[in-house]
Amino acid sequence: MKKHCLSFAVMLGCWLGCGIVAAQEQKLKSEDVIARHLAALGSAEARAAAKHRLAMGQVTMVNRVGGSVNIQGEVNLITAGPKLRFAMRFPSNDYAYEDLAYDGDQLKTALLPQTGKRSNLAQFFNSQPLLVKEGLLGGALTMGWSFLHIEQLQPKLNYRGLKKINGRQLHELSYTARKGNDGMRIEMHFDPETFRHVRTNYHYEIGSRLQSSRNPDESASRQDSLFDLTESFDDFRLVEGLTLPHKYKLQLSVQTQNGSLLRDWSFEFDRISQQEIPDDQLFIIK
Repeated sequence: MKKHCLSFAVMLGCWLGCGIVAAQEQKLKSEDVIARHLAALGSAEARAAAKHRLAMGQVTMVNRVGGSVNIQGEVNLITAGPKLRFAMRFPSNDYAYEDLAYDGDQLKTALLPQTGKRSNLAQFFNSQPLLVKEGLLGGALTMGWSFLHIEQLQPKLNYRGLKKINGRQLHELSYTARKGNDGMRIEMHFDPETFRHVRTNYHYEIGSRLQSSRNPDESASRQDSLFDLTESFDDFRLVEGLTLPHKYKLQLSVQTQNGSLLRDWSFEFDRISQQEIPDDQLFIIK
């Protein structure tokens, strides 16, 4: 009898616990997620005191589909206000670097020296400058981080509850810029215990009708082009009063009629500082 009572008590406790979690989830709004995320980032004083940031470390680029390259290099991420310089250097003639610069107005990416063309990643950023201009790329690592400027940007946010992502329950917010979203779907994910921002996925689709609207017959034979860029953040540590990720990963997936590509860049920052004041010329690619 006692055993049956104990089992019933355990089941009742689990049921009530699930009910409490569900109720808490239903009560959450997008503004609640943002407020808790900012509190997890650091105090209002610490956030206001940070004006610029330098993050340095190592990067490993791996081709998962569309090649077999695995190469290590160095990364510098420099940010001041909305300005951003995101540069990688690799010991390879075929893939020497990735370089992105945003001066607060114009976004530019560098051409690869061997081909005179932009990489797949640079092409994606060029076609979707919203990621940088809206302060999304790099998450809380950058001073332009969108949630630090939410009143100015005024995006449309929709809280979607807890979602299972790669076996992990995360709070999900959809993000739509006030203007210039251009059909991109943006989903942002936050740890349910700490409310740290741990993931963003950008999904963009170019339909065949858009590709060849002037020629319906040609359009019918084409497939849609699908682009997914995913950012992941981990290894959070305290830096001058702010809790910032020291591990960062970009993964780009491209599916077109010409083939598929899956490539990722994994970053480990061994130094993050807010003391150096960057020269404005650093945010210009010459």
